[in-house]
Amino acid sequence: MKKPIVFTDFHHASLLNSLIMLFEGRLGGEVYRPIGIEWAERGFWKVYDHPFTREQFLSTTLGVVEPPPQMYPDGTRPLNIVDKIIDGVYYCQDIDSGYYNKAITIDKFLELPFDIVIASIPQHIEPFKKLCELHPNKPKLIYQIGNAWPPEAGLAPNVMASAIIHNVPEGVNFISYHQEFSLDTFYPQFPVIDEGQMPDQNIYSFINCFNIEKFYERDWGLFLMIESLMPEWNFKTYGGQCRDGAAHGTEQLADKMREARFVWHTKAGGDGYGHIIHNAPAVARPLIVKKQYYQGKLAEPLLVDGVSCIEIDQMPPEHIVRKIEHYSQPELYAKLSRGAYEIFKKVVNFDVEAKELEKFLENLV
Repeated sequence: MKKPIVFTDFHHASLLNSLIMLFEGRLGGEVYRPIGIEWAERGFWKVYDHPFTREQFLSTTLGVVEPPPQMYPDGTRPLNIVDKIIDGVYYCQDIDSGYYNKAITIDKFLELPFDIVIASIPQHIEPFKKLCELHPNKPKLIYQIGNAWPPEAGLAPNVMASAIIHNVPEGVNFISYHQEFSLDTFYPQFPVIDEGQMPDQNIYSFINCFNIEKFYERDWGLFLMIESLMPEWNFKTYGGQCRDGAAHGTEQLADKMREARFVWHTKAGGDGYGHIIHNAPAVARPLIVKKQYYQGKLAEPLLVDGVSCIEIDQMPPEHIVRKIEHYSQPELYAKLSRGAYEIFKKVVNFDVEAKELEKFLENLV
């Protein structure tokens, strides 16, 4: 197929990087995303109507800064660390992963020969339809669904869903897939029992805002309770505004996961896709989960109690402790670690899905 030139909004870095891996890495095209306050002022950017959020997503900081610039008063950080500007294209370094992405103003958008425009949040569907109409090429609109949003949030003629979506209307060009991430970074590390190679007694969580969001209050309390009942274990929670800081960048995230014996992931509400719940089995780390949060969602097939994960739904704390200790026995843990990875490989195949995505793109409406 033709090498696609793609414009997408910037929902979050993992999604953006997955689109770059697909359209640039696999299909040889180009991916651009918005920069400049004019996007918001002209009604084409609607991530969140707050001045600090607009600044965070759309303003620029020239020169790669280490460490990242000071946070805004609401706790966010600027996202556009501009390394260079060439022919009106801003080359930005992601503050966490270190990867580069390309950003453009509205005027530059109208100059480049775009084939595809992607909206990854419901509130961008209508303004991005207008963008497609304004552009001389009349690019095709794709709605990328990566969260567990209801279908009434809106659909476009073409839908890429890294989530389970029910009742898709007839006539919609639709595909369900997994957002790609680097398996060179998220590679497995298995325990070797004969050589005494076991991960230390670490239980890590990677849920952003786990200790401050009211939405997670019950599960955070459970995490603290289990921590108090297992003093010989090391409990950490990494992520944005978490108790133990953030794991910056995909390499550090993957290393931290391999450092853990278990990844605690009781995320109320679950995810549509969920990078963490896919990253952990990719590195052969069993998850501690409440499976009820993932029933009917994309990650559900990854979660088999006692085979790939430890399910703790409706269990009292003392029983959870005993279950963790049971599966920490070397031979049982080795099977659980291997099981997590094998199920991931069975459920997720980025190479196969890339070919299916290419067929989807050939049939854009």
